[in-house]
Amino acid sequence: MPTITVNIDNQKDVDLLGEILSRFGLSYQINTEYDFKESEIKDLLKTKQDFLEGKSSARDWNNIEQDLNRAFN
Repeated sequence: MPTITVNIDNQKDVDLLGEILSRFGLSYQINTEYDFKESEIKDLLKTKQDFLEGKSSARDWNNIEQDLNRAFN
């Protein structure tokens, strides 16, 4: 069975899409949690260790926010 993954930022759009899918008689599942990949977890742990060892430099918040948006959107 084919699967379509859609990233939606607005809860109203999630509700509307759910109504549309139901009207078409399609089954669907809404996931609100993000599952990190093993490689992402390793990168986060390495970054944490680098920070604790003083090996990382400060980053601008906008840069951090962009990374987070890419991960969760």
